[in-house]
Amino acid sequence: MYDPSTPLHEVPLLFLDLETTGLSLGAGHRVCEVALLREENGQEQERFACLVDPGRPLDPGSAAVNGLNDAELAEAASFASVVPQIEALADGAILVAHNLAFDRAFLSFEMAQLGRPAFDGPGIDTLPLARRLLRRPSYGLKALTTTLQLPMPTHRAMDDVIALRALFHHLRDLMEAEGIITLGDTFRLERGLRPEAPEPEVPPVIAQALAEQRPLRIVYRSMSTPEPTARVVRPIYLSQEPNGLYLRAFCELRQNVRTFALAKIEAAELLD
Repeated sequence: MYDPSTPLHEVPLLFLDLETTGLSLGAGHRVCEVALLREENGQEQERFACLVDPGRPLDPGSAAVNGLNDAELAEAASFASVVPQIEALADGAILVAHNLAFDRAFLSFEMAQLGRPAFDGPGIDTLPLARRLLRRPSYGLKALTTTLQLPMPTHRAMDDVIALRALFHHLRDLMEAEGIITLGDTFRLERGLRPEAPEPEVPPVIAQALAEQRPLRIVYRSMSTPEPTARVVRPIYLSQEPNGLYLRAFCELRQNVRTFALAKIEAAELLD
């Protein structure tokens, strides 16, 4: 899509936030509000926000947070009816979100239900970027925007997109001050790699899975299970942390994105 050497300020960006009926796709939760804002050359081009009929009740916890109710959502647009606006705004842009894996998983699921392509291209996640660039007790969007005196999120999608965009611009200024100016530099920083740092050496099977976007069957030893467990994962990227190398991947067993220490992967094989 874009050459990694492209300066970040030249890349069209699509800031995304979703409200959902609950936190788990595996439990059948769905999107109930969408907000998007497209930016090019640092300037807003277009924005779109819409309530969506999820076809199921809100989880009480979610309703308490976002203030939505089942009656108003039952009268909202179907997700299918807003897909043209989503695809038009997303065309040629890099997704930006705070905890990108969550929003992208829900958005891609909704698209898949309609036979539309998933949003699985490259994206920028302000959560790991904030962790690399800032020292804060909490890295939630509200906590960060509060301490940085940026626009506040409200758990309504467009308010959160506006807060997200302000946070991204703040982080981009910090990156530029450190010589991190390209799209590729940004992706590497998410993974814990500064511009001068070499790519870490990894087992060939994991390198191949990442290069070919193929799933892996791994045997993993974790603190939560007394015995190593076999699980299928879909690798996303490798990250270099102070205590070692980690694989970020979607875990079929847990049905969400997890982080796996390479030192605890006892076996790995490629799947088709």
